[in-house]
Amino acid sequence: MLASKEKISIRQAVILFLMLVYSPAIRLFPVSSAEIGERAGWLTPILAALPLICLVYVMQALFKKDKEANLSDMFLKIIGKVPGRVLLSLYLVWLMVLLGLYVRYFTERFLTSLLPNTPMAFFTVTILIVVFYAVRGGIVALTRTTEFLFLAFSVIFIILFLLTITNVEIINLFPVTYYDIWPITKSTYSILGIWGYFTFIFFFGDKINNKEHIKRFGLQGTVYLVVMALMLLIQTIGVYGHTIIQRVSLPYFVVVKSISVMESIERIESVALAFWVIVDFVIISVFMYIIISIIKSLFSLSGSKSLLSPVTLFAFIFSYYIARNRFELANFSKYIALTTNILFGFVFPFILFVIGKIRKKI
Repeated sequence: MLASKEKISIRQAVILFLMLVYSPAIRLFPVSSAEIGERAGWLTPILAALPLICLVYVMQALFKKDKEANLSDMFLKIIGKVPGRVLLSLYLVWLMVLLGLYVRYFTERFLTSLLPNTPMAFFTVTILIVVFYAVRGGIVALTRTTEFLFLAFSVIFIILFLLTITNVEIINLFPVTYYDIWPITKSTYSILGIWGYFTFIFFFGDKINNKEHIKRFGLQGTVYLVVMALMLLIQTIGVYGHTIIQRVSLPYFVVVKSISVMESIERIESVALAFWVIVDFVIISVFMYIIISIIKSLFSLSGSKSLLSPVTLFAFIFSYYIARNRFELANFSKYIALTTNILFGFVFPFILFVIGKIRKKI
């Protein structure tokens, strides 16, 4: 239940976070887990859940006494106005990079899979127009739409998993021994680099009610993520094995493409691709809203609608220059984005928590 028409519940905020994870998870998790964790890579989400659980408790502690605040407010309160604004500026720069990154990924997906001869600007302009009006409608309307999409996507994801489970080869997943502990630990970086987005949703924490229940819904979201990530890795590594999966650019769609229902219904990957496009819409919209929220807090602005046009224009321009092709895009995500996400998603919040406890600000 919403206490205000202008706010969302913490349950809805966690759903937004879960939708943020889907797109990069499908693209990154199978390849990275297979490359580093090899046969045991499918167990990576279980180990990766531990830092996420700690992050949930950190967020619960940060907002225990300031339930109406957002994360920007907590930065300024805990480390002071000048250091807080510096840190906020760093978050702003990085989130704008991520916004351009996901706009470009949306475009590249169409160019490589559906309409290769279409100008890139067509897809970029199309998604940004839709996102512009979605964000302009406010976080409440966007969240309600995302709730329905989340349910639909979850059902489709589970159905596709059940249709591929019969093709899983046990030999591709077992045996797993204690020698695999270190490779599994190393492979968690790709998952943590995405699950750290949990931190970002609290930049519009002033629009979130019931923050006293962060731990409850955060832990429920963690369980959901672990189960879904396990399903994703089992149906990719389990079907083709780690040696093949680590060499395929989009292994999930290779697996889905092999589905044939009663030898008559095929090309199911088009359904999965359609839902992936919808998930991209959500992640671009939410990141744009987060960026506008940070700018509003950073410069103490009373309104934010005037910021939407310049942020949208930036996303359009920057998406062209972030990489020359999809190979550079993939390398940027693998070698730069994931590590930086861990820094902003996990390291800085934990440092903030420690400083807050020492200075008795939380």
